[in-house]
Amino acid sequence: MRIGRSRNRPGPVAGGDVLGRTVVTLGLLLVATAGRPAQAQSPRAALESLTGHWTGAFVVYAHDGTQVDSLSTEHRYRWEDGVQVGTQIDRYPDGRVVRKTARNYVTDDGTLICEVNPPDGAPITYRGRVSDGAIVWHRKTDAGVVESFRERVVDTPTGSEYRINGFGVYPSGDGARSHLHFVGRYRAVHQDVSTGRE
Repeated sequence: MRIGRSRNRPGPVAGGDVLGRTVVTLGLLLVATAGRPAQAQSPRAALESLTGHWTGAFVVYAHDGTQVDSLSTEHRYRWEDGVQVGTQIDRYPDGRVVRKTARNYVTDDGTLICEVNPPDGAPITYRGRVSDGAIVWHRKTDAGVVESFRERVVDTPTGSEYRINGFGVYPSGDGARSHLHFVGRYRAVHQDVSTGRE
């Protein structure tokens, strides 16, 4: 899935192929805290509040604040044998619809892992930790891609909101780099954590 243009068409952002797969991945990063002051929260508890069904917008900005892309997205999360599994459906303004899956779990040493399976590429793995009431996901590749996302669920007067704020640095073949900022805001469609299902 691509946020930028396809490989065959020039896009507005260098490194569009890597960028496209990565931006969609962001929405699948399963995170959360309860929107309360930071407390000692277990990594598993940080993932818990995402169980359910969420919809909203994911917007990508260039370093100068220019909007690069925007999409509507739908996320569904549930637990299977101690692993949080997710599906994401992204709807782009040009009519494209892309589905991805993910698995989130906690390692023996307490590290959060998010494995995203895009439909058109190799799996992408993020590592995370709970920090100040949010999960911070990150990855750095040998090719020079650097990403970091701060994600959490907060209580608002109109209900729970899942928030993503992040950045990415994406190298292109000519040595240039794109620096992008990501903002995601999703609303709970249905949330029933008592059964571990949506």
